[in-house]
Amino acid sequence: MAIRGSQRGLSLVELMIGITIALILTLGLMMLVMGTSRGYKTQDDFARMQENGMIALSFIGESIRHAGFYGIGNAATPVDATTGAVTTTVDCGSAGNPPALGWALNTIVPMVGFAGLTPVTVNATLPCVLSTNFQAGQVLAIRMATGERLRDPNNDGNMTDAAFVANRIYVQGNATGAILFRGSDYGTLRAGSATRRVFGGADAPIFEYQAHLYYIRPCSRTGTPPGCLATDDGGRPVPTLVRQELEGPNMVERPLVQGIEMIDFLYGIDANGDGVPDRFTAAPAGGDWAGVVVVRVSVLVRDTLGSAGYDDTGKVYDLNGDGAADFTCTVNVNCAFRRHVFTQNFQVRNVAQRRGG
Repeated sequence: MAIRGSQRGLSLVELMIGITIALILTLGLMMLVMGTSRGYKTQDDFARMQENGMIALSFIGESIRHAGFYGIGNAATPVDATTGAVTTTVDCGSAGNPPALGWALNTIVPMVGFAGLTPVTVNATLPCVLSTNFQAGQVLAIRMATGERLRDPNNDGNMTDAAFVANRIYVQGNATGAILFRGSDYGTLRAGSATRRVFGGADAPIFEYQAHLYYIRPCSRTGTPPGCLATDDGGRPVPTLVRQELEGPNMVERPLVQGIEMIDFLYGIDANGDGVPDRFTAAPAGGDWAGVVVVRVSVLVRDTLGSAGYDDTGKVYDLNGDGAADFTCTVNVNCAFRRHVFTQNFQVRNVAQRRGG
């Protein structure tokens, strides 16, 4: 009787079946990892867009809320810039956007918007904005005092020893009106009784004065300042919300938030004086900016890196709610980015009370 030997190892068929099963499991695991990675990338993109959108709205909203705030001066009294002999050097005034001199100090008009500007036309209207640093769209200018008052170190009512920055512009007001002055001049002005006092003879509160100009720049980091080039941001320029602000006598451009591709402003007009907007418009009739009580700000935000395989071609983005497309991706190189529109209303707390000015 023959005895069969015991089998050792695997047969070729079993080996092939095992390899096939292993390949299927490996492929499934790879697809699971890739799907998880794509999902994480999508969630991360939307989280970053939401964060950038909220930060952009926060910057603009904070300025809108302070528009027309010039300390505790009488709201109907224009701020006096002549007492402190304050002037600006690099300004944004022009023949098409008066006053040509001292535009940043034009406190009688705390807020004004510009629509329909292009890289070709912007510099003629706003000379402080380079054509290469402007992406077609709207611009918002705001004049105000910052919200934090200058501290009195000795709490003795005499602000001459406060921490002034010599070249910066400050505003001080009381019930009779307000003045603008440079930090280095306060001691002299106070000695000559030109400053503002409150009841009891103490110095009136002092705030730093600011003029803000918001718009979209086509790049985030300028490789060869000051103008944006196609080679900036690694050859893929990232649109960025920027703000020009006063630094001493000059308007200086500062980037704020990356990925802001478009901005839109609608102004809520109070026609009957009850403080509630009766309608929203892109431009107040007759330039009645003092009648604006609410500003509706919309920003189109895109992710900054793009996503392989994602195509945004043909998707319509409506920023002002009129049903018409304000942005549609038609250029292939720009269509690999996810986008979203964020909108918020901001109350104008000071401008509407300055009609008398």
